Amino acid sequence: MYIINGEGKPLGRIASKASEEAQKGKEVRIINSEKAIIVGKKQNIVQKYRDKFNLRDLGNPRKSPKTISRRPDLFIKRATEKMLPMKKQRGKKAKKKIKAYLGVPEGLEEKSEDNIKIKKDKPHITIKELCEELGLKQ
Repeated sequence: MYIINGEGKPLGRIASKASEEAQKGKEVRIINSEKAIIVGKKQNIVQKYRDKFNLRDLGNPRKSPKTISRRPDLFIKRATEKMLPMKKQRGKKAKKKIKAYLGVPEGLEEKSEDNIKIKKDKPHITIKELCEELGLKQ
């Protein structure tokens, strides 16, 4: 099992590492998914995702708002799945091996194996803050 602690780590790097390990056949668990970050100016990132939610073209599924979740764990899982080759059998199998959690569940404490670098010196927004801006209800 490959465990990634998402605290303070960029979403893209988490997603690429998780999809890579899942394609190798490992079970992947992403803990502290709400603490992962997206690097960039906060208002630009929020506006980008708000625009995606405001698309209401029912005739074109690519423009449908159904692709984004407001829950941080599902948000990260979706980003990870978008990096898999879903038209191939190995991508479909890898999708089932990825799980994301809010916080740290029992049994996965302090077992993080990733070597993803933390980027806190650049302007960023956490996934939790982004989801709250998009309308996450708690």
